[in-house]
Amino acid sequence: MLGQFASMLFALPTTALLWLATNKYLTFWAPENAFIGSIGFWAILGLFAFISLFYPRLFPSLLGKA
Repeated sequence: MLGQFASMLFALPTTALLWLATNKYLTFWAPENAFIGSIGFWAILGLFAFISLFYPRLFPSLLGKA
């Protein structure tokens, strides 16, 4: 249970960093108005939350690759 809590705790900053890095890349190299909105942020966070709850052993390796 504590491992799942820690996974959820690490999911939020990882999601924020991925979202910000992707949007920074899109700002410089993608066509105009290419942006991942807040719905994309919540979708990525939901995906990480799902993986951390149902596949707790997979989640640390997923964060390491991200």
